[in-house]
Amino acid sequence: MNTVKYFLAAAKELHDSLFESVKGLSNEQLHFRPLGKGNHIAFILWHCIRTEDSVINFLLQKKAPVWNAEGWDKKFGMDPRAQGTGMTAEQATAVHIQDLDGFLKYTQNVCRATETYLAGLQEEVLGEVRDLPVLGKRNLYQVIGGIVLNHGAGHLGEIWYVKGVQGLKGSPI
Repeated sequence: MNTVKYFLAAAKELHDSLFESVKGLSNEQLHFRPLGKGNHIAFILWHCIRTEDSVINFLLQKKAPVWNAEGWDKKFGMDPRAQGTGMTAEQATAVHIQDLDGFLKYTQNVCRATETYLAGLQEEVLGEVRDLPVLGKRNLYQVIGGIVLNHGAGHLGEIWYVKGVQGLKGSPI
């Protein structure tokens, strides 16, 4: 298996796990904040997917993120540019997903866009260094492996933790 195939398989597994992690959650469970201070699952999921959308679509492909191109920011009445990084605790708490099924449609579209992008990548471009806004100079190994996959996996772990604090099953293992 080459690196591109590995990245694609890892992305598919991450996406499946994210969907599974929020399946069946009530609005209360989705917005529960551990100790009244931590981030709620709705924010974590939103931030994770918005980041992937911005990195894969906007930064790497130089096209509008799915969030904007499909008008999800307007559908949810949310900021068209924000994706969570640099938000205060109050701003993060204010992020609400009232329509989880609708948000999961956006999530599915981002996942599909990421998987399509990865499936079309050539192995030889992974070492190319790009100067990316906000991220600086990085090669695609660092961007896809570190920022997209590692970042997403870390937030998946957070979702499992917040579910566990609520007495729900977190990690399926």
